[in-house]
Amino acid sequence: MDTLLEQLIAQTPLDWIAVATGLLYVWLAARDNNWCWLFAAISTAAWAYQSFFVYALVSDALLQVFYFIMAGVGLWRWRRAETPGASAPIISMPLREHLLTVAGSLLGGLALGYGFSQIMTAAATYPDAITTVSSVLATFLLIGRRLENWLYWVVIDLAYVWIYLSQGAVLFAVLMGIYTVMALYGYLSWRRELR
Repeated sequence: MDTLLEQLIAQTPLDWIAVATGLLYVWLAARDNNWCWLFAAISTAAWAYQSFFVYALVSDALLQVFYFIMAGVGLWRWRRAETPGASAPIISMPLREHLLTVAGSLLGGLALGYGFSQIMTAAATYPDAITTVSSVLATFLLIGRRLENWLYWVVIDLAYVWIYLSQGAVLFAVLMGIYTVMALYGYLSWRRELR
């Protein structure tokens, strides 16, 4: 336990900013609150820097840049739903969409991992690439207000716990553990709203 505490204390202020704003983002998203996207943008900017320059997780750094862009898209899409006459309801995914999501995650992740392995040395190349592609797809599911996006996040976040621990990014690993619980909350919250 002392080692974990020492590692948490050793994290940089930028790590803490990424984590604190990331927690606010997921909590607000689970509560279906538009403010989530502002905190997503702040978190991802800090996280991208740390992932690339400190932890050598290249795919993850690119994912954070993608998330930064998607924060703007998410805000636009969700705010549009607040416009009279427009709606973006929470919907459940059909089996075909699940199959395409899983296949896209695996095939896209393997291709991305192979590509990065040919041009640079990165940490946890294939696991990082597969979780990155899975995260991109899950982000589109979140923006598209698919109920099951939260279940994909549970699996992705658990995989990231291992990836971050393997790179010494203890604070990010702890955050992923918290995200796992928050994703379960998001699923239950959205499922209630769907009914």
